[in-house]
Order: sequence, then structure tokens, then C-alpha cells
Amino acid sequence: MDNLIQDLRYAFRALLKKPFFAVIAIMTLSLGIGANTAIFSVVNGVLLRPLPFPEPERLMMVYNTSGKEDQGSATYPDFNDWRERNQSFTQLAAYSTRDFTITGVGEPFRLRGAMVTHELLPLLGVSPEQGRFFSAEEDKPGARAVILSHRVWQEYFGSEGRLPEKPINLNGQNYNVIGVMPAGFVFPIQTEPVIELWTTTATMQEGRAPLTAQRGNHALEVIGRLKAGVTPEQAQAEMSLIVSDIAQQFPDTNSEFGVRVAALHQDLIRDFSLALWLLFGAVACVLLIACANVANLLLARATTRQKEVAIRTALGASRWRIIRQLITESLLLSVSGGMLGMLIAMWGTDLVLSLVPKGLPRAASIGFDASVLIFTTLISVVTGLLFGIAPALQISKTSLTQSLKEGGRSASGGAQHNRIRSVFVVAEVAIALTLLVTAGLLINSFFRLQNLKPGFETTNLLSFRLGLPDTRYPQEQHLTNFYNQLASRIEGIAGVKDVAYITALPFSGQGAGVGFSIEGEPGEPNRPFPYETDLRTVSSGYFHAMGIQLLSGRDFDERDTSTSNQVVIINETLANKFFPNQNPIGKRINPSFATDDRGILMREIIGVVSDIKHRTLNEEPRAEVYIAYPQNPRPTMFYVVRTTNDPTATVAAIRSEVQSLDKDLPMYNIKTLDQYISASVSQPRFNMLLLCIFASAALLLTIVGLYGVMSYAVTQRTHEIGVRMALGAQTGDVIRLIVKHGLKLTFIGIAIGLAGALALGRITESLLFGVTASDPVTFIVVSLILTGVALVACLVPARRATKVDPMIALRYE
Repeated sequence: MDNLIQDLRYAFRALLKKPFFAVIAIMTLSLGIGANTAIFSVVNGVLLRPLPFPEPERLMMVYNTSGKEDQGSATYPDFNDWRERNQSFTQLAAYSTRDFTITGVGEPFRLRGAMVTHELLPLLGVSPEQGRFFSAEEDKPGARAVILSHRVWQEYFGSEGRLPEKPINLNGQNYNVIGVMPAGFVFPIQTEPVIELWTTTATMQEGRAPLTAQRGNHALEVIGRLKAGVTPEQAQAEMSLIVSDIAQQFPDTNSEFGVRVAALHQDLIRDFSLALWLLFGAVACVLLIACANVANLLLARATTRQKEVAIRTALGASRWRIIRQLITESLLLSVSGGMLGMLIAMWGTDLVLSLVPKGLPRAASIGFDASVLIFTTLISVVTGLLFGIAPALQISKTSLTQSLKEGGRSASGGAQHNRIRSVFVVAEVAIALTLLVTAGLLINSFFRLQNLKPGFETTNLLSFRLGLPDTRYPQEQHLTNFYNQLASRIEGIAGVKDVAYITALPFSGQGAGVGFSIEGEPGEPNRPFPYETDLRTVSSGYFHAMGIQLLSGRDFDERDTSTSNQVVIINETLANKFFPNQNPIGKRINPSFATDDRGILMREIIGVVSDIKHRTLNEEPRAEVYIAYPQNPRPTMFYVVRTTNDPTATVAAIRSEVQSLDKDLPMYNIKTLDQYISASVSQPRFNMLLLCIFASAALLLTIVGLYGVMSYAVTQRTHEIGVRMALGAQTGDVIRLIVKHGLKLTFIGIAIGLAGALALGRITESLLFGVTASDPVTFIVVSLILTGVALVACLVPARRATKVDPMIALRYE
């Protein structure tokens, strides 16, 4: 301990003698360590930290699969069969999310909720902070029970230490509050909208067509907890057998469905895992470049310390004692950089959180905890060893005789030092090029993605959502009257050009898929609806309001009522796929949901519209069917309002019209279509921005490192340059001499970096759109840019070399 304290004191005094060197080294390291800490806090919160439930590794999602879809929802009857027949899970539970309007506590407001089976909360192992779990009786038709989130309880019901005594009104019905969940509890785990209340599936089992009777209505997410000793593979095998048996029993609805058992945590992060690990690797590369720069600084400083080391050796210090002292100085630098880096990381984490894409799971878990502090400490120590060992080993090999001589250029550094510095520069260039190429590919990919047209005109287009409660709008005609009346009122607002509504707005994350058959085509015994399509219900004028082109036929209009001939409009993809080389107008199809008291309904195709993007900008066109609203009324709809100027300026007037029709009806999801599209590309934007930041930092540090090495090389070769100039060398000759050496290192690094970028491209290819991982243009442009900035970094010290006075240089020691 005495020796350690002595080493630290000596290291501190040595750094104080060279404050400029110490500040530069600490700042360089703090940037690298801070960036790594910030990204680690994200990786730790999202990828590494266990889910906040007891034994989270035993929690599994159970999905229905169909075709290319491996995350399908289950039907209520299928879930019941799974629950009764399986032996792999201690419990299976199901849930479905929906919006709830709360009234009676001031202004009406909308919250996201989940309808769950009574097993869900006990399965998760999280108890309510107040009250109790749902009972099995409350999972039956007619029950009205709700559990609130801690935030809703505090904000709207006073949080007086007891549950609300009176029922609360949800969607026009009274619910008894039986519990409050702990602060911070979130399930399903998602970013927005956060689930704020939980009810049972009782309401799903009511009405003319209860969910429990619909084996074709896939509306439930299923989660299970494995029994002790049961592996996910064993559960998968058993569930596959159960699903196969159900398919044989109910071939009309289940013949094409499979099952997938997936660990909840891994399934939750699978769309983000690769990108986050890529960013973590990129920021680690930035730290490696920072370490190389500091190592080069230490090697340069070593030339002034060789006599000091020689004297200590002459006085009896062993080589190990010298190395230990030098590494102590390196660790002092890195720990100081780590402390400053922690402060930078706090700011950097906030910056990263401001950029995180919509839908990033567990974003609320991102922050500083013991794991992050341990990581910062470890990375500080490892960093000190990384950049400190090589210089320490080189300095400790100092020749005692040569170093103690008065004068003698040997003390200024040897060829070995130069080779090590050159290796560091080559490594920096290679790493920087790899990051720059990857960033270039992501930039190219992102701009190609943004330049894609969604198929409709987004300018001055506002949207909002309304949900009409069954208690006040029990009949389909009530729904139709309200939505038509509101549309007419909104059309009268100044600045409004067009108004329409739709069940699932493009890029809203909403949508429904159905099977369908074509009239006149022979069906298969087990496949009454052999084809698949997306289904949307729209009002008349929707296509005009959205700027969607009508290719043939007609639009919906006043002729299309609930009692008139049943009609549909299809998109171009469905027309080309199922009616090739023929006119689909007048043909009839039967979407699987389309039944009423008259039985199966065939619907006539009256129009064909152009394809549009509904989910992502880079999706392939999907078959789509549009149904007139009066022929398929739904309680929850998105309005689209096109205006002549800023659409957000009409929000207050629209809200006033809504309130005048129904004072208990809140507007929600108020956004422009541009905001929806921007959110849809938030993940590629996040990947691109962060990687560009890290690649730019790597480039800057690399250029600084190359400049430092070339500057030091000029200092070392002052005598040689003086001799050359005395013998007649011109300015251009000297510049070429210095630049040639710098570009040689650069070209070697570029060659290695290109190979690294090609190898990394195989991993990052899934993150790209419209560009290959080996895109030659990106590789060439990035290589030229790096060569250009490297040339500038070499020219500055080269120009300084031409200012050497030959007479002074010849006397240089």
C-alpha cells in the first residue's frame, strides 16, 4: 500500500509538470468513456437487465403462426384449449389492449388499457399495491372490475391511501376499482401508449357474437410461465402437438395455423437487438481510437523521459518497478477521464433518449444504476491498461549508456517507437474507415427510404381518433349518424378542404387482415377463404381527401347504404394478383367477416385505387379491400382533415364541434400524417444519427492522431531534412517526403478497413434498404474522403518542415 501511494503521488506530480498533455489525454479519454457509458446504459436497460418480474426467464409468449407471420394473435377458443391441454406451463394467460374513455372526473380523457384473463397478474408475480387481483368470477360475462396504474390513481383519484369508493365510468359503464398496481409497473411492456388500467375479458364474452364463440377471431396475446425444469424447446414441442390436434378438429378455421413459443424478453427486443449491439460496438471502436491517440502521446512524451528512466534504473529500480510506475500514471489518466466521462454520459444518455425510436421496449429502464457505475469503473481501468502497457514496455527498455550520454540523438526516440506509433495510426484509420462506411451505408439507406412516396399526399393533413361507447351508441345507425354529422360540421370550419374517416389510418400501427374467396372459383373443403387481404372501412370521399388515385370504377357515395347492394373497392395489387389481364369491376368477393342474418355476403367490386403504404415505407404492396362505412359501421374511427394551411390550427375548432355533439367524447391521437410517417422511420433514423456521430468522432480522433504522428516525425527528422535541403532539396521534395509517409500509413489502414467494412456488412445488411452492404459507391466515396482529410493532416506538418533553416538543422541534436 505504501508503494502504491508513493506511485500515485509521483504520477500526480509528473502529470502536473505537463498540464497541457494531461488535459488533452483526459479530455480524449473522457469523450470515449462517456460515449461508451451512455450507450451501455441503453444496452443495459433494454437488452441486459432482466424483466422486472420474478424468474423472468420462465416467462414465454405463445403465438399463433401463419405463413410468414410468426407473431400472430390467438382466438379465445384456441386459448382455452391451450390452457386446458398443456402440461408445460404452470399458467397461461391472455390479454388484448384497447382504449377506454373515462368520464365523471372532470374533462373526459382517453387511456390505453388491457383486457386480461384473471390469471395474468398472478402469473407475472406482481401484486397490487392496493387491493387485490381479479377473481375467476370477474372473468365472466357481466363482471365490471378494474385495476388502475399508480399514476392514474394518484392523478385522478386523489391517492388518499384507499381505493375509490364509487365505481368509475369507462366507455359509458360503471367499473369497480379493486386494486392499484405499484408505481413503475408496466405490462404489456411498451413505450407508448403505456397501459394505465386493466380490466378482465368479461366484455369480450358479451354481445351478439361473444369472443369466446369466435374461433376465427384472432384477438388475444398469450403469455405463459414454464413449469420448473421444462425447457422452451419442450414447451414448443408440446404446443405444436396441441395445435395440430386442434387443426384436425377444426379444419375450417385452424388448418393453416401453427404455434411459436418464445422467451418474453428475447421476443421483446428482437427488432432492436442488432442495432443496439452495432452502436455499442461502434462506440467501443471510438474508445479504441482514443486509446491509440493517448498511447501515441505517451510514446512521444517518452522521448523526454528516457534520461529520467535511465537514472532511476542506475539507482537500482527494476524494470518491473518502472513499468508499474508508468502504468500507474496511465491509470490515473484513465480514472480521471472516467470521472469526467461519467458527467458526459449523463448528458449523452439524455441525448440518446431524445432520439430513441418509437416502440423501443423498456425505454423507462434506461438510466444509471450500479451496473452502469461498475461498467464505467471497469472500462476506465481497462482503458488505462490498454493505452499504458505498450508505452511502458518501450520506455522501460531504455539503454542506460545511450540515455546518460550528453547530447546524442538516440535519446530522442528510436525506430521501434516509430513503428509502434505507425501501427497505432494504421489501426485508427482502419477502424475509422469501417465505421464511416457503415455510417455511409445507413445514410444512403435512410435517404432512399425517406424518398419513397407513401402513395398519398401528406401536406396539410391532420388526423385524430374517436371511440363511441356502446352504451350511448348501441345501434349501427347511431354510429353512422354521429360520424356523418361530425364530418359535415368539420367541413364547415374555415380552412378545411376535405374530411373523411377510416378504421385504420396509414402508419398508425392499426390494421386488420381477413381471408376472402372469389365468386365462381372452386373452394377447398378446409379453406373456405383461401386468400388473404388487409381490410379497412372508410367513408365516402376518403380517397379524395387522402389524394389516393381512383384507377377505375367509382368511389363510395350516397348510394352505398346498409340496405343497398354490398360493395367493395380494391387496390391495384389485389386487382393484378387475383384478376390478371381482366377487368375486376363487377366481380364479387366474400371477405370472411362479411356475414349477417342473410348468411354469407358476396360484395361487388365497384372500383380500383392505387396502392399506398400502410405499415412502413419500405413494405411491398399488400392486397387491400375497402368497405363503405354504412355497410360495416365500427365504433372507433380515425378522421382525416385536409386544410388549406397549418392543419393544427383547426384542432380547437374541431374539438368544439365534437364536444357540441357529445361532451363526454375525447379526441385523441391528434397528429399530422407527416408525424406518423416520421415516427415510422424513427428506428433507421436513430441508427443512422448515432452511428454518424460515432463515425465522425472516430474520424476526428484519427485525423488528430495522424497529425500528431506526422508532426512528431517532422521533429525527429529535423536534422535529416536540414541535410537534404543543404544538399539542394526543394520545398516540393520535402513535402512529398512527409506526405508520402503519412499517406502510406493511411492506405494501409484503408485496405484493412475495407476488409473490415465488408465483413461487418454481412451483419448490418438487415438494417439497410435499397443499398447492398458492399455498395461500391459508398466504399469509394468514403475512402476518398478519408484520404482527403488524411492528406490535409499530413500537409500541415509537411509545410512546417519546409520552414526548417538548414544551418540550424545541421546543428540539431
